[in-house]
Amino acid sequence: MTKENEEKTNKIITAVLAIIIIVAAIATLYVNLPKDTQNNNENTGETNDQSNESVTALTVIIGEEQMNYTLEELESLEAFSGSGSYIKTGWLPTVEIEGPFNYTGISITTLLDQLENLPENYTITVEASDGYTKEYNTSYITGNVDIYNETGNITGTGGVTLLLAYMEENSYINESAGGSIRIVYVDDGAITSSGLWVKNVISIEIKEA
Repeated sequence: MTKENEEKTNKIITAVLAIIIIVAAIATLYVNLPKDTQNNNENTGETNDQSNESVTALTVIIGEEQMNYTLEELESLEAFSGSGSYIKTGWLPTVEIEGPFNYTGISITTLLDQLENLPENYTITVEASDGYTKEYNTSYITGNVDIYNETGNITGTGGVTLLLAYMEENSYINESAGGSIRIVYVDDGAITSSGLWVKNVISIEIKEA
């Protein structure tokens, strides 16, 4: 082998060894890299999907105390079901009635019974996600409200239940149906004023009257 051929052979061997070293280094780096988020989540049982996290569905405020309820916690309380309709009284003399709809939830009195420091006389202020608020006195809370007939006339008062509804027609209430929580009045399809119903409820504040 000539000196020139020997030099060429050495260069080739050197190049091959360099390639082998580079490939080995890359393989080592790849093996030691942290696993991606998905694999880590699979190993820990966690996922990037936060839909199963506990989300506050309702906040109850009384004085300096604030209690947050998830939908699951609300469902753990005694459930109440009934049907109700509402009349858009602001459109009279044209009578427009929506319902009856079947609702499931908890009566407002059941919710308030969870509070140890409930005043003897009080009102509640319901707030919706858009900032709208509605105040209910004891009479409204106990269902002592005007009842209408199909022609828009008041036929009596009382006999309905103020319900914190989370299901409508056996399906969970979603944004398209007024939010996850809704204030409604139910009985056997009784018709009450639309002004007493509130969509997208996020909080209830109890104040001493």
